[in-house]
Amino acid sequence: MDFEEALIHELKTVSAFDNRIYPLSSPEANAGNGVPYLIFVSSEGEQAKSLGEGHLSSKEVPGEINIIASTYEEMKLLTKQVIPLLTGMEQRVIGVDGPYIQEFTYKKPVELYENQPGLYRCHIEFNTFFGE
Repeated sequence: MDFEEALIHELKTVSAFDNRIYPLSSPEANAGNGVPYLIFVSSEGEQAKSLGEGHLSSKEVPGEINIIASTYEEMKLLTKQVIPLLTGMEQRVIGVDGPYIQEFTYKKPVELYENQPGLYRCHIEFNTFFGE
């Protein structure tokens, strides 16, 4: 299981999302339909490198999580569930036989109101380091 598959596996434990976890973007949703949901962004990351050994099997992967909800209260509640889930990935294997997360850090969550769909968003940037 690669990092993204393992991340999705972990995020699916938040039952309120009801499998509405999407990479990069989401289907159209509005306050009355298809929420709450979560959008994640990640990449293949950057392999660690040492002077004597060249590229190593460990890598650093930056990413972001966007929690979308129809009310401010729901967005706050989901954020309070997602942050401990993310930080709890540190120092353990995630998913089913996924990578061992050596380090996980995140920046201060940013809360927004999206006028056009009438939804609340919490944006969380993170950085993780793991061996493959």
